[in-house]
Parts: sequence; structure tokens; C-alpha cells
Amino acid sequence: MLNKNKLRLSAVAAIVTAGVAFSALPAMADPTAGTFAALSGVGSDTIQDVMNGMSTKVSAIASYDATGGGTIQTKAGGNAFNRPVGSGNGVAALSDSINSTGTKLWNSVDITGQIDFARSSSGPSSSFPGTVLTYIPFAQDAVTFAVNSGSDFPRDIPVGAAAQDSITPAPFTLRNIYRCVATTYTDNDSNSVTIRPLLPQTGSGTRKFWLTTLGLTEATKGSCDTDLANSVIEHDGTYVSGAGDIAPFSIAQYLAQGNHVALPTTVVERRGQAQLGFISGIKPIIPTPGTTGGTEMNPNFPVFRNVYNVVETARLTSDATLQATFSGPTSSVCTNVNTIKQYGFAPIANCGNTTIYKSGYTA
Repeated sequence: MLNKNKLRLSAVAAIVTAGVAFSALPAMADPTAGTFAALSGVGSDTIQDVMNGMSTKVSAIASYDATGGGTIQTKAGGNAFNRPVGSGNGVAALSDSINSTGTKLWNSVDITGQIDFARSSSGPSSSFPGTVLTYIPFAQDAVTFAVNSGSDFPRDIPVGAAAQDSITPAPFTLRNIYRCVATTYTDNDSNSVTIRPLLPQTGSGTRKFWLTTLGLTEATKGSCDTDLANSVIEHDGTYVSGAGDIAPFSIAQYLAQGNHVALPTTVVERRGQAQLGFISGIKPIIPTPGTTGGTEMNPNFPVFRNVYNVVETARLTSDATLQATFSGPTSSVCTNVNTIKQYGFAPIANCGNTTIYKSGYTA
């Protein structure tokens, strides 16, 4: 006889299958083929939707999706090239684009001058010191874990800390789950369920941020962690398909997908069977004050991050359009607060700051 966990998962899977059939084809929010804007952006999955939304308010912006396959052409007469998937790849492609010698190629294609900004859900890396690039913050996101809504996976888990590593038995924390020290949980039928910790594809800013939040690196994460042969796309609940599956998930993305019908640009509802968890008793989403049925990111959620648009530092003084779009609190991006909120993010006081977050070329 099937236990309740399996029964619930079967029911949810049926619902999800129907939903996936509805949204299986990639819904592209790229600019119309043959049309181009002054500032072309690529990179992060996390903020692609909000930047696509910005493009409806700021005519200078053209934002190209991270996923969906095929090549993109971002400038009239420019070469077509493969989509940069994720924050790291977006910044790497920007680095290739601003390399004036044309000797740095993106997937064997010369893309010099084809990218003006990169979307990034993580800040600059100490691996690339320098000032060639500037990461300009424009909003706040928060990240929690997602599990299958039909499972008995615990819904409230603390982050954990390195100071707890020597405790026996190991505390049930997110750090220990991704260290592969906490490898099972007991469901409501007293069955032991094996945990499968999922990570987004390499180059993902969310992957980097999540591991950093847990005090881990690519070298110290557990051997049971998997990105399913580099195929897991961040903030896609269809990957959380089993009773033991767990994955990081952007709260802003979760909200935007739930609000996709009301948004000015296409946002694919791909939450599937994913349900967001609490961290140390704190809810990821709360009712929006003064509304009936509205929700927003909990401003007190403990795991939060800035999200950025990355540009060539030199152009902040030489390119008036780029400066007006991204630089300072009165820039076009920063003043479109309603768009930031519509897509689930929160405004920040240091929006448009160009003085702090610097980096060199990315390999």
C-alpha cells in the first residue's frame, strides 16, 4: 500500500504535469527580432523578468532572456551568439564584449561591443580584483529553500553554522543538508526519506549566493549535492519533483511567477510543485499591508541580497545614456519603484550606487 507521502506526490505530479504541458514552450521576452535598443543586457535568470519589465518603461533598455535556446543578436549588424545563462556567464560575456582587441571570444564568436550591461544576482567576486566593471545595485531579493508541496519534508529549517559541525548527532540545518551530513528525514508514516540537495547550473548567481550563505564553496559542498548534470535552472519548481528534493529559490521570483498574469511582460509560471520554506521560524512571504489578498517579500527575512546591473566602469562617465539609466538614485531604473515591486523585489536605499562594488575582467 502506498504511504501518504507518495499519494500526495502523485496527486501533485498530475497537477504539475498539466501545468508543464501548458507552459512547456519557452516564453520569450526578448526584443522583437530586428529591433534594437541603446543598452543590451544579458545574464541572470533571477532578474531577467524585472529587467524585461524595466524595458517597457525605459526605452534605452533591451533585456535578453537567459534561457530559451537559440542565439541572440543584440545590435544591428552584430554577430549572433549563444545566450549567456546566469549571472557569471552574463558578466563573462560582458567582459568579452568590452575587450576592444577582439581577441576574447564568447563561445568562439566575436561579440565586441554587443553587450552593454550584465544582470547579476550576486556581487563581485574577489577572484577578479580590479575596477574595470562596476556592479550597480538596484533592488533587494531574498532566498529561501523550496521543497515538494506533497512531501513531509520539514518546512522550517535554520541555516546552521560552521561552529555546529562537530555536534553529534548533526543538527538538521541547511548547511548540514548541503554538506551531506543530514541526509534523511522521517516522514509522517515513519519512513526514512533520502534527501537530494539540488543546486542551479554552474554560473548561477543564486548557486554562488546559496553556498556562500551556508558557509560553503564549490570545494567544500557535499558530494550528494547535484545540479543534474548542469541542467537545473534556478527558480524552476519542476525540478523539485521528489519527496526528498530541496533547492534554493528566489522569493521575488516566486512572487513574480505567481503574479505573472498581471505583469506587463511574459513571466513563465514554473513554480510547479515547489513550496517555500521558513528559515528559523521566519516566513518568506507576508500579506501586503493595506491590501486584500496582496503578498510581498517579508522585509525581515534573514537571507537577503542585493541584485545588480553590471557595466563597464569607464562608460559611467563617457556614456550619458548608460549613466542616466543606471547611475544614482534618480536614474531611470531606480525611479521605477513600482516595476521593482511588481516583480516581487524590494526597493533599496543605495540604488544606483557606483562607488563601492568594483571588479576586474571575468574569465
